[in-house]
Amino acid sequence: STASGQPLFELVTEEFGGLYALTYSMFVWFVMIGLFNVISAIFVESTMAATRNNELSDKTSRLANDLLWATRITTLLRIIMRENTGKEPLSLSDHMHDVQAMTVTGVDFTKIVQDEEAAQALDDLDISRDDHRYLADILDPDNSGEVGVGEIVDGLARLRGEPRRSDIVAIDLMVRSLQTSMREVLDKVSSIKRHVDDNKEVGLQNADQLDELVRILKPSE
Repeated sequence: STASGQPLFELVTEEFGGLYALTYSMFVWFVMIGLFNVISAIFVESTMAATRNNELSDKTSRLANDLLWATRITTLLRIIMRENTGKEPLSLSDHMHDVQAMTVTGVDFTKIVQDEEAAQALDDLDISRDDHRYLADILDPDNSGEVGVGEIVDGLARLRGEPRRSDIVAIDLMVRSLQTSMREVLDKVSSIKRHVDDNKEVGLQNADQLDELVRILKPSE
């Protein structure tokens, strides 16, 4: 408005007509809406970025919490032992030999992770529930149908946290190393096959010579 309190819309209408007033109104409306949208977008983006940073910080703290890891793994091992033996030990340290020798089938392990207590322990370790149904296969790299305690502990430790580029690079390097080893094995097998074929030809030649010698010597007996 003006200094006297007259709205600018009325002033523009009186001085320049309705068309200019309409143009002025649309200009003000677009500026106000655009400005508020920009401010809202900046606020929302800042809020979401702060939330992501807080979640990342919390997850990093959980991944570095050795006590959390130890207690949740202990909970899982207790449940597995309870399913295997029908009883839950008061202290795993008193049954370390049994724990180390313990194995669980893939079917039983799938049932175990469906237990709410076990699922909550896996949640606390930042292992997504979407992966729970596949853990029996993931933790059984040799496809033996059974999962040992060592495979469970090592596999769950590797599953924690977000996928990293180093994981992909490590797999790529292992595959390349395996390819190199396979080439060396194939070369050695080919070399052995050629050696066997050569010896076979020599053996056949010696057998023919021996037969000829026998044929020659036979009449003189």
